Formats: sequence, C-alpha cells, structure tokens
Amino acid sequence: MAVEIPFPAEEAEGRKLFEFAETMGLRAIVTESPEFVDRIEKLAKEFDIMVGFHDHQRNPDNPDYKMWDPNYVLSLVKDRDWRLGACADTGHWVRSGLKPADCLRILKGRIVCGHLKDLNRMGRGADDVPDGTGVSDIPAILDELKAQNSQGTLSIEYEYNWDNSLPEVAPCIGFVRGCGAAKGRKDVRSF
Repeated sequence: MAVEIPFPAEEAEGRKLFEFAETMGLRAIVTESPEFVDRIEKLAKEFDIMVGFHDHQRNPDNPDYKMWDPNYVLSLVKDRDWRLGACADTGHWVRSGLKPADCLRILKGRIVCGHLKDLNRMGRGADDVPDGTGVSDIPAILDELKAQNSQGTLSIEYEYNWDNSLPEVAPCIGFVRGCGAAKGRKDVRSF
C-alpha cells in the first residue's frame, strides 16, 4: 500500500513520516515534493521504503510545475536509488495531452505505484468515465505494466461524481478484471 502526503520541510518531521510508514508496514510513500529529493532518497534507503513522485495535470498558469511530464520525473529519479520512482496517474497524463502507455514506457523500471483512470477526452477539463469507455487506452496501460513486470499498487481512481461514484467504479473493476481474463491471467494482481 502507498499513502500520498506532502513531504515535510523540516528534516525531523520527514524522519517521523518514514517512521510512521515503517510502523504501518507501508511499501511506499507518494509525494509531490521534488525539492526534497536528496532527503527523501536518504530516508528511503535507510527505511527501505519506496517513494513515488505523483503527477498532476500540466498547469498553463504555473509553468514551473513540471511533475506532469514523465521525462521530468525520470530526470528526477534516474540516477538515484531504485526505491525512488513515479506514482503514475494516468488521468492527469491524459489531461496533459499525453498517452499513458507512452508515459509508462518513458518511466520503465521506475513505476512505484499508479492511479488508473479513463477519461472522456484528451486535455484539460476532461472527466472520468468508466474504464474502457474513454481515451486512456486501459488495455495498453495494463499491457505495458505487465511487460515491465510492475510490482506496484495500481488503484482504480474515479474523481467524477465523487459523492456517488460506486455505480461507475463497479464497471471499472469489471473492465480491469476482464482485461486480465482476456489475456489468460487468473488474477488482476498479475498486471
């Protein structure tokens, strides 16, 4: 399991975060704090806990925000300890105009975990739709993760209709299971 939180600016608070993650038996921490990558790497090694840098969509009003770009995330982690990688949010890549399977290939070997979303169209303002009905190409995403032998957690994330999303989430689970069955996989955890 992975938990997403902002990384504390104070070194002692960062240590407490890793201590908490260790106590909880967490495999990974998810953050969007590249400015602390040196400290994060040190603690990830010390505690043997992975860290995934999460992406949100490209923001034209904030050109300094680079986490949306898988090439930037790769540049952040590629020469660092293997425990550092990406929390691949497929929906935010689509909202940034990127194809998720291509982004996964860029980050090959550095996927710590992911958020699986299908969206109704490419670009800003796109809404979540049940997996398999949008433009994200969920089968290609799952195939790429399988090809990379990804061992990270993949969460189905559905942000549209937040207060009553169960009617849309259930078909997402069914679609992902169906993709696994179509490939002869006995268990969706084999993605």
